[in-house]
Amino acid sequence: MRKESGIEICRTNCGSKCCRSTPPGLTSEDIKIIKEKTVGGDWILNIGTYKKPIFVVSKKGDTKDCYFLTEKGLCSIYNHRPLDCKFFPIFLKLKKKNENEYSVRWLTWYCPLTEQLGTEELRQQIKEIVVQMLKNSPQTIHEYQQVMYETGGYKRKHFLLEEDIIISKSDT
Repeated sequence: MRKESGIEICRTNCGSKCCRSTPPGLTSEDIKIIKEKTVGGDWILNIGTYKKPIFVVSKKGDTKDCYFLTEKGLCSIYNHRPLDCKFFPIFLKLKKKNENEYSVRWLTWYCPLTEQLGTEELRQQIKEIVVQMLKNSPQTIHEYQQVMYETGGYKRKHFLLEEDIIISKSDT
């Protein structure tokens, strides 16, 4: 089992289902970090239009595997993986209510982790990350949402829980 920021995501026995399906959407921060931490390669794919580029991680050759998935079924950039991957199996939509308050809608996708551990702990840990991002780099979380819309990350998904996140003025 691997851990990063207390969020358990990848397990060696999960079968890498998410890494063999929909390619993760990339924010500009994701692209910057991955470019800094990797050497070359054809790992980025633009699926957007001329006026609005939308980037995802490409597949490895003619397979359905993520470009960064190793033969052992592990992520070769795990500590630098995209936000989409860090949040998985949780998806969220934020809506600003006022200057210091957001409404968040949560969706939990199936993966072996959710079956084994449930979702409450994961959701709370991701909520802490989102609060920090809203304080320090709100453009990244908003870009994540836009990428999720554009790549179909929210397609055919039902959001199971809605709650408010309050960001204290003194914290921003």
